[in-house]
Amino acid sequence: MKIGFVGAGRVGSTAAFTCILYMDVDEVALVDIAEDLAVGEAMDLSHAAAAVDKYPKIVGGSDYSLLKGSDVIVVSAGMARKPGMSRLDLATKNAGIIKDIAKKIMESSPESKIIVVTNPMDLMTYVMWKETGKPRNEVFGMGNMLDSARLKERLHSFGARNIRKAWIIGEHGDSMFIPWSLADFDGDVPREKILEEVRFVAAEVIKRKGATVYGPAVSIYRMVNAVVNDTKEEIPTSVVLQGEYGISDVAVGVPAILGKNGVEKIVEYELTEEELEALKNSANILKERLKELGY
Repeated sequence: MKIGFVGAGRVGSTAAFTCILYMDVDEVALVDIAEDLAVGEAMDLSHAAAAVDKYPKIVGGSDYSLLKGSDVIVVSAGMARKPGMSRLDLATKNAGIIKDIAKKIMESSPESKIIVVTNPMDLMTYVMWKETGKPRNEVFGMGNMLDSARLKERLHSFGARNIRKAWIIGEHGDSMFIPWSLADFDGDVPREKILEEVRFVAAEVIKRKGATVYGPAVSIYRMVNAVVNDTKEEIPTSVVLQGEYGISDVAVGVPAILGKNGVEKIVEYELTEEELEALKNSANILKERLKELGY
């Protein structure tokens, strides 16, 4: 089992660390434009693995050939949003980065499944899918998994217990929403307050420590594990829709079964009319942004 990471910054390296701790990984490759960073992280991760008697081959560098043979490649490389930068500014800059990464992945490891983490994540998932030309089941994004983890934490803090199912779907952004008709837990909670807090909690973390790291890293691990260990786990995932929920030609978060083939099935639930409209609203917002990017 080999896992590749494009982007050896805090999210990429912590995700690699989490996968090494919790999975039986044979090889890990970290690729970053900052070669010394990737090499240094690989060395540090090798020492961490040895501390728990694990000895996978861990390599780092700037050469994409290091990714060859990866079962899954996690892409977190890109610019972070800076003060004064609009969402479109960020999307434009990162779309250029993703285009370049897509080309290099297809040259070095075209058979790999790709999990996109770079923001704006839904847009970058679509760009990666379009630029690689890969089937949609092999290119998908991590966003709603993290949003749903934040939702579960807020639910529990407001008294919910035995949380069996609680998801955020739609855009990994301001138009995300909770399909309460699918939620399954014990207890009564303030629904609107919880949604508002989940929508804006990432900004609060970023304000206080500069970036969200651990939540994304563990969410990435959950998705990587579902694919390489073929768990058939149902996880809210950003994937290009082709008619599901009445939506086409845009990547947006919906429940999906993840396994060895990537997105093995998009699960179409019978949402309420209000929930379906919220999902379509997310899709329309994303489509408008894709048009601005030239897609």
